[in-house]
Amino acid sequence: MIKVKLSELMGIHKVKSFSALEKETGITRKTLTKLYDGEGKGIEYDTLNKLCDYFKCQPGDLLEYLPD
Repeated sequence: MIKVKLSELMGIHKVKSFSALEKETGITRKTLTKLYDGEGKGIEYDTLNKLCDYFKCQPGDLLEYLPD
């Protein structure tokens, strides 16, 4: 399974709300919430690019593979 580490990055970067992240990245709150809660079925490259740009990280910092 793929784990999205959005909550960890938000904590490290002291991002306190989805509203702030939505404003800075242009990613909708609905999308951010699904990623945060691990409920998404996938992630678009554009979304991944925006998050990596915002957090100044690599995709591997945001996504983690965990064997089932």
